Amino acid sequence: MDLTPSADQRDLRAGVRDFLAGRWTPDRLRAASASPSGSAAGSAGLDPDDWKALGELGVFALGLPEERGGAGLGLVDAAIVFEELGRALVPGPLTATFLAAGLVPGADDGTSAVTALDLGDPTLVAEHLGSSAQVVLVDDGLWLLPADALAAVPLDAPLDPLTPVWRVTDPPEGGRLIGTGADAERWRTRAAVLTSALQVGVAQGALDLAVRYAKERVQFGRAVGSFQAVKHLLAESLARVDLARAATWTAALAVDGPADRPADGGAAEAVSSAKVLADDAAAANGRCCVQVHGGMGFTWEVAAHLYLKRAWLLETCWGGADEHARRLAATL
Repeated sequence: MDLTPSADQRDLRAGVRDFLAGRWTPDRLRAASASPSGSAAGSAGLDPDDWKALGELGVFALGLPEERGGAGLGLVDAAIVFEELGRALVPGPLTATFLAAGLVPGADDGTSAVTALDLGDPTLVAEHLGSSAQVVLVDDGLWLLPADALAAVPLDAPLDPLTPVWRVTDPPEGGRLIGTGADAERWRTRAAVLTSALQVGVAQGALDLAVRYAKERVQFGRAVGSFQAVKHLLAESLARVDLARAATWTAALAVDGPADRPADGGAAEAVSSAKVLADDAAAANGRCCVQVHGGMGFTWEVAAHLYLKRAWLLETCWGGADEHARRLAATL
């Protein structure tokens, strides 16, 4: 299997990275995470103009066929874009809105944000509920209902200050059926791949931040990046990123194909492997970034904590590492 990106894929990555760099700057991320709207009730970080700009860029319609206004690209291409979104710490229900394109009006062009609630999770929570126009319930099928129809209360101190969270107090009822049980399983599988791609981006962003600081910070007359112990930390972080990226691309290739083709056992194994490796890479690289920054790494002024918290949050989305590890163990 050749995982070398094509020229078009390299251009796709560069274009998305340049676009995000101009909007989600480190200063803006710090300001958004420290603002009073950082509580769930304030729907932190999700600006309608930014969301629509992502839609105009084609992020959400990437997988739709060209005759329906999309780019007709595959899941690997989507993984490349989502890696850049994770690297830039872009907030919002990215995965659910991407998967809802073509099913929910406004999802493809960014005029509507869509969040998802997997009723198979032991704890029912919904992200960005105050900013989302609609919710897709993932159960034995896909069900669509307005966000304000969901009985939920905001959490005052979400783990990730850029990701407000609501706790669902009563099991939702009703909604309009928009997908079958097979569609729901496709959502879970593809959402796990896209979340893995976000985690790869988080891991890469944390590594980039750590490397930049290691080159700038001088101790004993030398940049701290020249010290062997720091080199080892950064080299291990790079190895984790490369391994997680390869696993995520492999999973994307394994599950990509016609909409009516169910993922086979090999694809399910690849998806679980990707989620486990990507979760580990993001969390470990976040901790490494904090460590390389030393005492500064524990302050809110440095963005290291934002990468670590986003990694911890995404670990819980679409199957935690323990759940996917059990699935892998069952195949041995």
